[in-house]
Amino acid sequence: MKKFLPLLLSTLLASAALAASFEGKVTMKMTGPKNSPPAMTFSLKEGFSRIDVNTGGQNAGIIFNAAKQEMTILMLDQRMFMSQAMPKAATTAGVAEGAAGAAVEITTTKEKILGYDCVKYVVSAKDGTSEIWVTDQLGAFLGLGGSATGGGGRRGGGGPAAQGWEAALAGKGVFPLRVVTTADGKESYRLEVTGVEKMALPDSTFAAPADFQDLSAMMRGMGMPGGIPGMPGGMKLPGSR
Repeated sequence: MKKFLPLLLSTLLASAALAASFEGKVTMKMTGPKNSPPAMTFSLKEGFSRIDVNTGGQNAGIIFNAAKQEMTILMLDQRMFMSQAMPKAATTAGVAEGAAGAAVEITTTKEKILGYDCVKYVVSAKDGTSEIWVTDQLGAFLGLGGSATGGGGRRGGGGPAAQGWEAALAGKGVFPLRVVTTADGKESYRLEVTGVEKMALPDSTFAAPADFQDLSAMMRGMGMPGGIPGMPGGMKLPGSR
């Protein structure tokens, strides 16, 4: 037993270090939500997450900063950006705050996906039942920022409402590699990781470029009115119809 405990401790510490130190890019594809982008690229670094998407023919990025609990929306084609507080679903406050009563079951079913060890979660929420295959080897999932959930934005300038499965992962230190949601006996949503590439990412990946125009104050003053589907808060990109 004396020999076993130090070995167990060292194994747990090694696993924690692996989860915290992953740096690189993760590509995803999805089907289901109306007007959602067909593919996304996540750039991940400890404490940061960036999603790049093309929605409605326009390129956009969403940066999550866990330390600041801040989300920055990049309008890449217009060379503009805005920052706001993270939606509650992307914080580490826990399931009760973000999942609106979702029931979460952590099963003992395991599978290896793209070389990563995954465990199946089952989340039952008002939008359906989701089977989520998660790994602790890619760090913590900071959310989708409304870019792919198909959920509507909150009124008054708040962040978008997450689907039950997204909110249920908050604070658990895991990352989804596959999500399948069924409602009324039919598959309504599928999100799958198609590739994982380890690489060093510069800090500039997770900040708005210096020459981008900051619209944060203006959009807060306007109450972040609705607009383009798939953008957090339903925000309309300048120049779009």
